[in-house]
Amino acid sequence: MSMPAISRMFQMLKGSPVAVVGGTILVTGSLLYTYRAVYRPFITRRERAESEAMANYIFQMEQSKGQRQTSEHS
Repeated sequence: MSMPAISRMFQMLKGSPVAVVGGTILVTGSLLYTYRAVYRPFITRRERAESEAMANYIFQMEQSKGQRQTSEHS
């Protein structure tokens, strides 16, 4: 297709309700794909790392608390 033909097609579709709906679907699909493929895995990894760090902290606190109690009872 030549550039003038594409330009004419764009001018015809510019105000068309079908084009508006199609563009809306395209934008929505792009946003959903970006969220699912890029953003959600990043957030999931970050939340998992934060949870692991908190679990390790709690585990270390319990370990040190247990060691203090056994040394006090001895």
